[in-house]
Amino acid sequence: MRFFLLAMGVGCTPHLESESRATCGGEELENVWNKAAPPGTLEGEGYSRGAVVPDFCMEDQNGDKTSLWQFYGDVILLDISTMWCGPCQQIAEDVDETWTDYVDQGFTYLTVLPEDLEGGTVDNDDLNQWADEFEISAPILADTDGYGYAVEPERVWPVVMLIDRQMTVVVERISPNDHAIREAIEEAL
Repeated sequence: MRFFLLAMGVGCTPHLESESRATCGGEELENVWNKAAPPGTLEGEGYSRGAVVPDFCMEDQNGDKTSLWQFYGDVILLDISTMWCGPCQQIAEDVDETWTDYVDQGFTYLTVLPEDLEGGTVDNDDLNQWADEFEISAPILADTDGYGYAVEPERVWPVVMLIDRQMTVVVERISPNDHAIREAIEEAL
């Protein structure tokens, strides 16, 4: 009986941990993709190889705010595409298969859409249309603040960028085809 009480005392000792959650504009994120917050010392530097990529806060296809940095700790493929772009549509066909093939290894595929079919601003209906048309269950984000234009001022789409687990750009531009994309992901994992 004495052993049982001793074991019970050790086993019932409360152990509290505070998990740091990702935020967007100071607001804690609650979305289906949620991950822990990045280190507080992380600072965006730019979009060239070796730089820490700047964070963003965009609405996803579920209507939830999503932050790039909430995926800190994952290898991230950042696909900035437009809905009207033929090559963007071609790579969209492989998004979900690529994502599901690597997600268990700490990989996230993020599609950012700065323009709809007419070259205008993307809304939630557009995000869901893209998700439905290409059968994508990975995050798709509406770029209403011009993040994509900061990455690619010349507006040559798509931009496919690989970011490592510490938010550092590993590959600035990957050829927009499934073979090149998978090769880059596998090297980073």
